[in-house]
Amino acid sequence: MNWNWRIVGVSCVLMALLLSRTGDAFERQWNAGVDLGYASVSLGDEFYGGLGGGLHLGYGLTDAYNLMVEVGGSRHSSSKMSGCEDCDALLAGHGGVGVAYTLDVISWVPYLGLLFGGYRFSGAGMDDPLYKAGFQLALGCDYRPSRHWGVGVQARYHTFVDAPFDAQYLTVFGRFELLWGW
Repeated sequence: MNWNWRIVGVSCVLMALLLSRTGDAFERQWNAGVDLGYASVSLGDEFYGGLGGGLHLGYGLTDAYNLMVEVGGSRHSSSKMSGCEDCDALLAGHGGVGVAYTLDVISWVPYLGLLFGGYRFSGAGMDDPLYKAGFQLALGCDYRPSRHWGVGVQARYHTFVDAPFDAQYLTVFGRFELLWGW
């Protein structure tokens, strides 16, 4: 990559940071929104992708810590799963409750959260749904152009209590949210 383009890119980022107004994360601030994006789940040694979405609700315990309540799900095509050409798609559902630490930086609000929740897997040739308990590590960044709404992106690594770091579920969702109560 040409050095001139790097200088232009860094300059644009610095100007955006300097010209942006102060972030709007507050105590007792509510946020609610929808999520949509990509999800992958591991089955044995292979990962299978699909589309997913969800709903989220947050509450500002302080200006740095937020309570998070989130539900979501994804659909993974089973046509590529070995021995499962005639099976239904794998459906994964999840819900979690946890806490996020936020950095209120300009109009950008990056955060790191830890949630505990439950999972339900069905389809893909399963006779009965499979239920699991697990943890979610959420890493995200929201952009709040106003005190009333925001957009962002969040990546979540999900792992399960009965097989930590053995079986994984990963979601990367774009988010839109409404804000109120400051």
